[in-house]
Amino acid sequence: MPELLRPAIEKYRDEAEDLRRLPDGLLDHLRANGAFRLNTPRELGGFELPLATTTALIERLARIDGPTAWIVWNLNVGFTAALLSEASVERVWADGPDPMVAHGAQPGHLVPSENGFRLSGEWKLVSGADAAQWLGLLALVLDGGQPRMTEAGPDWRFCLVPRSSVTVRDTWHTTGMRGTNSNTVIAQDVPVTADMTVAPDARARIDRQLYRVPLINQITSGGAAVVLGIARAAIEEMAELSRTKMGPDGMPLAQQPRIQAAFGQASARADAASALLLSTLGGLDAAAAAGRPATEAERGAVRGAYSHAGETARAVLTSMYELGSSTALYESSRLGRLFRDGHAAAQHAILSTANYELAGRTVIGIPSGDPTL
Repeated sequence: MPELLRPAIEKYRDEAEDLRRLPDGLLDHLRANGAFRLNTPRELGGFELPLATTTALIERLARIDGPTAWIVWNLNVGFTAALLSEASVERVWADGPDPMVAHGAQPGHLVPSENGFRLSGEWKLVSGADAAQWLGLLALVLDGGQPRMTEAGPDWRFCLVPRSSVTVRDTWHTTGMRGTNSNTVIAQDVPVTADMTVAPDARARIDRQLYRVPLINQITSGGAAVVLGIARAAIEEMAELSRTKMGPDGMPLAQQPRIQAAFGQASARADAASALLLSTLGGLDAAAAAGRPATEAERGAVRGAYSHAGETARAVLTSMYELGSSTALYESSRLGRLFRDGHAAAQHAILSTANYELAGRTVIGIPSGDPTL
């Protein structure tokens, strides 16, 4: 799929940068080619791909364009169809297999009401918010003004609400990942029926491999794929530049041993981080295929792979940017844009090196104590 989409993505790539969102023509092309139903159930016309397979596809898309891959990731929320009631699915998927659902992870709050809940909050960085017909928003359930607790920790839900029920504020004025339209969503006392919410430990109505994978990993895995894809694109771009850019000695950079060593190191780092990411996600897929819950150690390994992906991407991007010297400074430089996009994407909290602490507890065998693992 990524190579089939390449001509359209490259056609609109610069326009997306200027508009600060993906142009309608590109969104329509992605939608028509099934880019937003990678994890949607087969009954609804989706592909229902294993998590590792979807992640690999997103990484390949990011080699073409990071913001496009980010939107494809953030709007692939079809897995919720396996968790919602049939009536809710009929509502969201009323117009076919490609409803545009953008998700946001900074939690708001839900207050119980007679018919379900009332949703309020402010979600920053909701990528693709303006393109979406529906929004999937995380929220904590409050009881007497405090988070309601369950055996697993705070009671939080993934809520689906119509785009028309919220306000989208234009806040996405950035130097990187400009095309993602990651604006702020505001909800004020929006009614949400209970059957339009999904708890993290909810048992899927459709009991097949993909839908046994933990909900948190369904939501989060794409970010690591995007930063690694951008890093690989930077290596490819700099390799092309090195064949024509001359060093102080008048020789092409590609002929200089120190440059060759930098490429060898960067490529090895990117390949290793990608292999780790796909291997750990493949472990979740294998557990689901065997019909058993993933262990804390397996889920902790995934969290460590996310942090390693972010750390590796930053290092590779910086290395390639340094090799590009003054060429990377110009607005017209694709290498410069990749550097800005990659570092912007790597700022996502799920890619922070702070998460190594959580992963490390699972290596030692200490309970993670984190319900989001």
